Parts: sequence; structure tokens; C-alpha cells
Amino acid sequence: MIWLVNTYTFLVGLSRAFYTALFNLYLKENQITNQVIGTATSYYSWGLAFGGLLFASLSDRIGRKKTILLTMPIYTLFGLLRLLNVGVVGWLYAVSFLFGFFDTSVIMPTITVIEHSDEKKRLRNSNINFAIVLLTGVIGYFGAGVLGKSLGIFPTLVLSMILAFVSIVPVFAFPNVKVSKKRRKKQSLILTQRTMLVYYLLSGALVSLAAGVFINFGNVIFYDLFKFSTLAITTVLAVSQLSTAATSLFSHKLTLKYGYKLTLFLIYLGVTLLIFMMPVFMLNPFVFSMAYVLRYVLINISTPMYMVFCLSYLPKASLATYSGLSYFLNNVMRASSAQLFASLSKNGVTDYDKLFFVSGFFYLANTLITLLAFYLMYKLSEKETTSSKELKKEEHVKEGRTYQRRYYFTYRRSKKAKSTKISVHFHNTRLSRGRFNSGK
Repeated sequence: MIWLVNTYTFLVGLSRAFYTALFNLYLKENQITNQVIGTATSYYSWGLAFGGLLFASLSDRIGRKKTILLTMPIYTLFGLLRLLNVGVVGWLYAVSFLFGFFDTSVIMPTITVIEHSDEKKRLRNSNINFAIVLLTGVIGYFGAGVLGKSLGIFPTLVLSMILAFVSIVPVFAFPNVKVSKKRRKKQSLILTQRTMLVYYLLSGALVSLAAGVFINFGNVIFYDLFKFSTLAITTVLAVSQLSTAATSLFSHKLTLKYGYKLTLFLIYLGVTLLIFMMPVFMLNPFVFSMAYVLRYVLINISTPMYMVFCLSYLPKASLATYSGLSYFLNNVMRASSAQLFASLSKNGVTDYDKLFFVSGFFYLANTLITLLAFYLMYKLSEKETTSSKELKKEEHVKEGRTYQRRYYFTYRRSKKAKSTKISVHFHNTRLSRGRFNSGK
């Protein structure tokens, strides 16, 4: 099952990489302003949010296979329609929303891999699937740059949507999941689980809000700041993906050595400091490119760690629901991030100093939230351990197993003297069912 998911991930990942790398540049080529590009991206993210929420819940009922087969052909259609009449702003916004609404290419593989992996292999399988996503990004970004230059941007975008349609071929081999008609009982979460759920949703939302600028507009940033060519931009994006893919294969060793909590906290802290330094890095295109790659690597290798760590605390039967809710919030935040980009773009000029400062503030908030959540988890774990010990002690007493100290007197006559020696021995005895038994 996992290899089929990975095959689908590879094909649809190539399609996404082609499309993501070139679409905003296609709009720039057609003289579309940053404000319109930002708003169109916001509509796309709103579509992702509502579509992800709906289809994650639907997939619990009809299965992952049927959900992918239903949505991906429609996603392909709107991806092609999005390339037409881009000068008509209303049309661009509407089609962008629908294109995002039917895009289940990210959430379905993620849920499926976690669902079909046991606890020991969950992080490894998630890392492999994530590495495939990044590998397709490397191939896709390099390919987009080469094909965009030789064939043109529009034909390459059409080709990417054809590939998206072809990607559903391995999905036909997915097993048909029998869906139970019995209504599931709601599982009540203990305090530790509720705390982790809140952290899972809040941290994902903050990172999406902070990273949305880079996810959606990395190509535009390089074009505006340094006037990089299409090939140069896609090369930087490809190097980011390649570096992350190589690093993610070994990132699980960090968690084995230092644990999830410390690793995640240090990564978030490092990214926060890096973003606040971006206005300084803008003075040199090479330094800025290296900082961009480093930020990309750090924040992306943390994603599988964060998901596996958080979801391992939550009931398996509700993983898709929680993932769908997180996916919804994350894309709402990305939509807000895109709108922020649009609002900071006036008269064709974007205030990147202010943009990086705001992004850094959200990364800082996530770092502090992470520290607070881990502290609360530690305290709750400590409290639960104490409660468990007290409960066992109470059960022990209720069973009547109380230990009492008894005194036994023995004597023996000394061989050398005629006097009698008396010795006192202390023994622990246990009262059980009204009888004394000597303890060991």
C-alpha cells in the first residue's frame, strides 16, 4: 500500500512543482500586478481550506481511493481553466478558488501514510513520503526552468496538468476500504490529548501564516529583488528542495538522539532568528539565496516530526478529521498571508522589510507557543504519573494488603555458659484475609 501512495505522490508532486514554479511568473509575464497575484493566491488558499475540510471528512466515509478519483480530474480541469483570461480579475479569482477547492493532492497521501504505518515505522514512512515530495520538487523545478525556457511557460503549465490527471493511475490499485455504517462513538480526550490537539492546530496555523509568504511568493520575491531569470529562480527553488530531501532522510536521527521536543524547539528558534535577519541578507543576492535555502530546509524537515509527534497522542480513528481541521486552519492562514502580501504591495512595489518583520513575528509566536506547550505536557505527564501511583496505592489498600511489623522472641542456651541468651527478631508480616504470613 505504501509504495502505491509513494508512486502517486511522485507523479502528482511533479505536476505541482511545475505548476507552482511557473504560474506566478506566467501572471507576471502577462503584466499582472503583485496585488492581484496576492489576492488570487489568497482565493486559491481559501479553496484549499474549505475543500480540505470537506474532503478529509468525506474520505472517512467513502475511503481515500474514491476521494482522490473524484477530486483529481476536476482539479485538473480548473488548473487548465485558470490559465485562460487571466486579465479578467473576477474570473481569475473564481477559478483560483475552485482549483484550490478540489486540490486533495497533499492531504490524502499524508493521512494515508500515517494511517497505514505502525508506530515504529510511522516517522520513517512519513519521512520517505516527504522526501519523495521534495525530490519531485527538485526535478519539477529544474524541469520547469528548462521547459519554460525551451517550450514556453504556458505549454509547460498545460503539460503539468496533464501529468496531474495521469497521476491517478496508481490510485486504481489502492485497496477498497470498507466503510462501517455504524456511527462511531465520540472519543473523549484526556487533558494531555486536548493540550496536544490545541498545540497541533495552533502551531500549524502560525507556521502557515509565517511561511505562506515564502510558499506562495518565493519566485516573485527573487524576481522583484534581484530580477533573476526564470531558470535562476527555479534553480534556487530546486536546490532548496534537494537540500531538504537529503536532510529529511536523516532527520529522524535527531529525534532519536535529542527527542522530538528539543529538536522542534531549536529548529523553530533557528528559523525565527533567520527571518529577522532577512532584510540584512537582501543586500547580497547570493547570501539571501543561501538564507532562503536554509530556512526552507529547517522548516520543512520539522514538518514530519511535528505531525508524527502530535498525531501520535491522538486517537487513530480521528486522525483524518483532525488532519482535515488542521489543513483548513493552515490554508486559512496562508490565505491571510497572501492577502498580507497583497496589502503590502502598493503601486507595483512590495515592502519586503515590513513583510519579513511580520513573518518573523509569527515565527517567534510559534516558538513561544511550542515552549509553553512542551512545558504543559511535562507538568501534565508528571501529574498523571503521581495520580497513577496514588491510584495503585489505593487499590493496594482496598485489597487488604497492609504490612505490619511483628516482634518474635527466640532464645537459645549458650554452650560456653549456662546463661540463657534472648534475641529479638523483627519481621514484616502481611495481613491478608485475616491471616498472618511472614514476609520475605
